[in-house]
Amino acid sequence: MKHLLLFFAGLICTLYLQAQHFSLSNDRMNVAYLGVDNPISIAVENCPCNSIVLKVDNGTIKGENCQYIYRGKEVGAAHIAIYRKTANHLKKIGEQALRVKRIPPPVFKIGPYGGTYTYEKKAKKIILANQQFARADFEDIDIDARLPIDSFYVKIFHADNGKSETLINTTGKISQQILDAFSGLKKDDVLFFHEIFAKGPDGLQWQLTPLILIIDE
Repeated sequence: MKHLLLFFAGLICTLYLQAQHFSLSNDRMNVAYLGVDNPISIAVENCPCNSIVLKVDNGTIKGENCQYIYRGKEVGAAHIAIYRKTANHLKKIGEQALRVKRIPPPVFKIGPYGGTYTYEKKAKKIILANQQFARADFEDIDIDARLPIDSFYVKIFHADNGKSETLINTTGKISQQILDAFSGLKKDDVLFFHEIFAKGPDGLQWQLTPLILIIDE
């Protein structure tokens, strides 16, 4: 019995000594988003970067020098397996999971106006009339992605005569017709941007939250 206990103790010690500590991290607290690049950094104890091999069961992962880019394929979990490359084979060091999510919808903006916390806001005619593009921006998440606006409507309520007009814009570039309408705005006119559609980096189309602007001057 004594020899058996000594054998198991030696085996446990050997396994512990053979284990390699590793650290795999991303900037989003182990969350990855579909349709965009998700930076991954890794460090393995006593292992050079050129000997590290990563494999993933959901999506793709590419890179070098311990810096990688992960792109997910579907919502759910992604298990990243870390291997050490030797002359004859790959030795698995460990595994870490990421949560793969869809990107939350962006917000509609035109010039300095719009955003999650500005559903209704005062605006200046001269600023609106000098805008060339409307855009969709992410807020509260760090994602570097361009989001084209597909189309939007703007309904203008004229304060002086009670009349209204509705104009449609079919790209992110603001049409000359809408810019002319902006140039003719007066104090207390109301602009209602609605039916705003933008395309996400994962190919899905979003309908964004409407925006109301009231002309201040």
